[in-house]
Amino acid sequence: MIVIARSVGRLGNHLELYAHFIAAAREYGVTLANPCFAEYADCFVGTKNDPWCRYPTREHSQNKRLSLGRRRVQAKATYLAARTLAHLRLRWGPAVAIRLKGESPLDLGAEAFASMVQRHPLLFVQGWCFRCSALLAKHADAVRRHLQITDEHRLNVDRTIEQARGDSDFLVGVHVRHGDYATWKNGQHFYPLAKYAGWMRQIVKAFPDRNVRFMVCSEKPLDLELFAGLHVRFGPGHPVEDMYSLADTDLILGPPSTFTIWASFYGETPLMVLEHAEQRLDREQLQRLGRSRCVA
Repeated sequence: MIVIARSVGRLGNHLELYAHFIAAAREYGVTLANPCFAEYADCFVGTKNDPWCRYPTREHSQNKRLSLGRRRVQAKATYLAARTLAHLRLRWGPAVAIRLKGESPLDLGAEAFASMVQRHPLLFVQGWCFRCSALLAKHADAVRRHLQITDEHRLNVDRTIEQARGDSDFLVGVHVRHGDYATWKNGQHFYPLAKYAGWMRQIVKAFPDRNVRFMVCSEKPLDLELFAGLHVRFGPGHPVEDMYSLADTDLILGPPSTFTIWASFYGETPLMVLEHAEQRLDREQLQRLGRSRCVA
């Protein structure tokens, strides 16, 4: 069994890390447990009834919702157990821990990791940079099935998309990332709303023969007047629902973020990344992305 034993930030980070480990667990035929997914577990079909957020899914109870407090206690206990094993630096026995620091990556598809999975019945992992793009691509459909949102959230997403799309034939999802981006990397990707509106107008000009509409998602309420002249509706306002609404659009626009990376992966939706405030959107690239996800 592989056990994810350390929290890795917010929703997008959790989903990205979880996804890569689900792919690895499928590849090696082992069980994965992710108690550190506690904050979001109730929102997903594959985790809402399992206190350990395991893959493959194991139903804990069809009738009883697990408390967030209990989930947090289990996550903390798992973290402490893994930290202890990591400090002991054990490389033998039934239980060992791999603890990554900083940005040093570990390839989940490498022979060294596969050997550890097979040698140790219990493998704790802590860190952010566990990845294998090849395994994720191979097992993408299984990852998406496990991380479907619950019916309650799906209903809100479907309603939002229906209202936002209206009679348009091209719906663009825009992720306005403010909040923590004011300080992350010294505000490098914190863009004024006027910049977002300008990029949106560039998209309209790039598709003169399309009826373009926008769905804008942000963690804070926005003033609709800032998008004057554009057909705009706002996302549901819940982080999970905003993310999965973006996944159901025809093109996603936003700053570098695992939030939009996951939405793009889950919905197989083209993503245009806003790398800097003065970026001019490439018309040919937009049109190419637009053709790859077209609503008839």
